Amino acid sequence: MFPSAWCFRCPDRPVSGVMKKILFLDKAFLGHRTKPICGVEIFNLCLIKDLASIGYSVAVLAHHGWGRVVKAWSGNISVEIVDLPRNLSNIPGGLLALRKIRKRRFDLLLLGNVEDSLIPIITSLRWMRAAGRIALIAHCEPKARFIRSLKRMPVAVLAGNKRIASRFDQGKFTSMTTRYGIAQSELFHPASSVLGARKDRIDFCVVGHLERKWKGADTAVSAFLQLPYGLKRKCRLHLIGFANPPAFFDPHIITYSWRPHEQMGDFLRQMDVMIVPSRDEIVMRETFSQSSVQGMLTGLPLIVSNLPVLTEKIDAGGGLIFKDIDGLAQAMVRLAQDHQLRRKMGEQGRETALGRYVWSTQKFIDEIMRR
Repeated sequence: MFPSAWCFRCPDRPVSGVMKKILFLDKAFLGHRTKPICGVEIFNLCLIKDLASIGYSVAVLAHHGWGRVVKAWSGNISVEIVDLPRNLSNIPGGLLALRKIRKRRFDLLLLGNVEDSLIPIITSLRWMRAAGRIALIAHCEPKARFIRSLKRMPVAVLAGNKRIASRFDQGKFTSMTTRYGIAQSELFHPASSVLGARKDRIDFCVVGHLERKWKGADTAVSAFLQLPYGLKRKCRLHLIGFANPPAFFDPHIITYSWRPHEQMGDFLRQMDVMIVPSRDEIVMRETFSQSSVQGMLTGLPLIVSNLPVLTEKIDAGGGLIFKDIDGLAQAMVRLAQDHQLRRKMGEQGRETALGRYVWSTQKFIDEIMRR
């Protein structure tokens, strides 16, 4: 099994002995590059960079557009791009690209997420005996077909949450654990107390791909508009993450396009409370919520919807839970009026995030390579 906690930063130290070779495979990198780059894509880019920085040679199967992004992020010559043919993308291109590595052997095949369409490539790599080990980081629920495809393979599975893990438990995977966190956690730290003391308003924020209805930006707006008039005049609601930011008639609701990952820490340090109003629609949509952990590390109290993947993050006191718009409005009023409660919950949330949700590539890969 994996270690019970991975909560240390990844040290830049080389791997002893011969350089280990890793083949990285994720469906996102096989398609055309998307904008903005966020969520799991950022995690995978950071993971590849970490692996290279600690001495592994990483080959990434990627469409040429994503290949340029991977090389730019990694900044390391030990990251190799196995390009797909120029006129093909996704699975057909990935299958043809396997010809370039058909005689090569890797120490580890690292799968960046679950995806049924990857099964032909995974099966081909198995027939090629391309890798001695297989590891999967599951960020979302696998379908039955994907579970069946891996059953006869010696796969070590890391699941992003308990519900995802339960699917692999049902499939009787023996090498499986539930542990996840955010990369580059050092970007997210609390603001100085001087900044907070000088503020004369309360800034609430919602962060994510907010065009996606299930992210719940509409819920946050409705709750904000319910705030008592005198209090609302002292508050702002910041909605960060639109491709085309909409305009609201209320000047206290401010919208933004997506901010680059490296800028988010500075932005969050200007906020006072983070709202995570995500809702599930038939299937599980919110599988982890990296933005919530970024807020916790920045020292922000959270107000979260009553999804288990969100409520578990504040089970040690880092925020408040709501069930409907009225409940969210009440939670906003409570935190807006109580500076000491915001400070206390922010400290509790940061302590929880540091203990549970900081990713360590070193610990992850050490455990995998020892198997």
